[in-house]
Amino acid sequence: MTSINVQCNIQNGKLKNYPKVTVNSIVSKYKLVISSTGNKIAKCLFILFMLQGYILFLNELWESNLNSHPLSRLGIIVEDSIQYVVAIFMYLNYNHNFLRQIEHHWNELQINFDYETRKYFWTQMVIGRLFSIFTVIQITIYYISCVFYLLEHSLLHDVSSIEDNVIFHLVWIIFFPVVYFNTFCDFFIHIELSILAQSALQFNLIKLNKLYKESVKDNKILNIDVIQDLRQKYLSTRRLVDKINETMSLYSCSIFILFVINSCHLFYNLLYLESHRTKWTQASMSVLFLISFSKLAHSAIQVHTTSQEILMTVYKLSLKTDSIRVLNEITLFLNCNEIGFSFGGLFMFTTSSLSTLYSILMTIVIAIPSFAS
Repeated sequence: MTSINVQCNIQNGKLKNYPKVTVNSIVSKYKLVISSTGNKIAKCLFILFMLQGYILFLNELWESNLNSHPLSRLGIIVEDSIQYVVAIFMYLNYNHNFLRQIEHHWNELQINFDYETRKYFWTQMVIGRLFSIFTVIQITIYYISCVFYLLEHSLLHDVSSIEDNVIFHLVWIIFFPVVYFNTFCDFFIHIELSILAQSALQFNLIKLNKLYKESVKDNKILNIDVIQDLRQKYLSTRRLVDKINETMSLYSCSIFILFVINSCHLFYNLLYLESHRTKWTQASMSVLFLISFSKLAHSAIQVHTTSQEILMTVYKLSLKTDSIRVLNEITLFLNCNEIGFSFGGLFMFTTSSLSTLYSILMTIVIAIPSFAS
């Protein structure tokens, strides 16, 4: 009855008609084109992008060999190796088959018929896209900083050395936007997938809260079929989140490692280098990875927190019935584990685990002077 009233209000213009939930965005379509299930041209494009990244890495490593600390060169090698691993991992795993399985688990929930969940999804998507625009601005600032650094570095040398380094400069100016565009696409895709997981859990929470309010307000007897259906939807949501976690787990771990490396670079530059341009460039990159990881971590923690709220609401429902059959069904529901994303397959993302990660980062940063000496 509620869904019928909502549809009537939408048709009468009283409510906004939100579109169906989908993650088939332009960025997603682009990544599917160059995925492992793409055609031969797509595979050639992926190889071309990888070659561009490799050339960029070689140029960066060559430049660091001239005037950098050995630890800094090691950081560059580790950082670029991680980005290569992530690129290959996304190429092999984020493909048409993966997205079909995501859509299958999503359709099991029949969420597209729920107005409140569609509203929640698209509200979060608007926030996510605004955040992505901010990320693009941050990448652009970093890119401009790199270009100015190259120009400043060239002016300090004679004409012959500028001519020798012209290839290095062209590689940075031309290849950098392509490489980091693919990096941005990976980030945006995982933001979309995390919002999809949040929406699925929010759908379960909305249904359970409505059921609980009805039982409190009207003293209605809980319907075992409704409880069983909600438990099945919770299990379907778990399968959806587990499927998303196949890419989210490694990606969030890689972003954190890149953030640690860039933070160490920044702290080292602040202590031992005098070039303000280098400090500014490294600071912009560190802020970029900090914001990216914080956004992913926040989304992952939201998923876990919502699953805890769902199980807490189910427990409160158990106090509203004396039926043995209903209590048995609620017990089965409560025996379901909490849902969440993992960090590299090591542990689940929670508030406490996030604080532990930041504590590890602070320990590493504080120890940098000891390593440098």
